Amino acid sequence: MGKEVIEGSLEWIEPDGNGGFASGTAGGVRTRRYHALLLAGGTERVVLVNGFEAWIDVGGATFPLSTQRYAPDVTYPRGIDHLVAFTSDPWPRWTFALPDGTVIAHEVAVSLQVTVCAWRRIAVSRRSRSLSGCTSP
Repeated sequence: MGKEVIEGSLEWIEPDGNGGFASGTAGGVRTRRYHALLLAGGTERVVLVNGFEAWIDVGGATFPLSTQRYAPDVTYPRGIDHLVAFTSDPWPRWTFALPDGTVIAHEVAVSLQVTVCAWRRIAVSRRSRSLSGCTSP
């Protein structure tokens, strides 16, 4: 998948089987009000977890793994700069390649009981230390 597709308008959705879902774009930027990691269904949809900011510390340098757009010309952090692949099969999975050779996979899986956001190191640099992140409202 080319970078132009990742940065474009490709969207994904993972239903929970109970009227709720997780959804977003391949590039990670939420472009619609219902793009969220956890949206409860029912008679009225409610966003419970809108998004997060994630980063990895490698050899004293911090690299973002998430991307937010706050205004048409303000994008921060820029995890998309490290994004090299996206697939939605069997569930959404992003692959990030860092300058030191560290490769990170981020996956989102949704079921009736739980929504899971997981990060894994696929290739490890000797300088990799920790994966850090936070959830934002």
